[in-house]
Amino acid sequence: MRSAHTLKRWLGIPGSALARYLNRPVRGYEPFAITDPVKLAAVLQPADVLLVEGNRRISTAIKYLTQSTWLHAALYVGDYLETGRGLAAPVLIEADLEQGVVAVPLTKYAALNTRICRPVGLTPEERRQLCEYAVARLG
Repeated sequence: MRSAHTLKRWLGIPGSALARYLNRPVRGYEPFAITDPVKLAAVLQPADVLLVEGNRRISTAIKYLTQSTWLHAALYVGDYLETGRGLAAPVLIEADLEQGVVAVPLTKYAALNTRICRPVGLTPEERRQLCEYAVARLG
């Protein structure tokens, strides 16, 4: 138990400060191919995964470690989120370094490079179940 307490103390304020630092935008980021959110919303389907290039300090580390252009992935749930969170559809569910699992508007990534990954072979019912599963895990 002592080691768990020590780890919690070590990750407390310094850990959250590090998370805030790593979550800040990088100066000089320039996207190469931005997709208009309206056009993007027109082609996205519930349960699609939106890959995002990212412009944060943590992006550089993730890109280096994974050898990938894409730093972040978010699940598109469209209008499955009807919980009064003040977000208009279309909506994405994502994991955030500071906030945990959150819902965000598609417009959050309007100024970043994005790509769509579409699962193959899912029925409309399976897509619905996946979106409801993700929405139930917010927070």
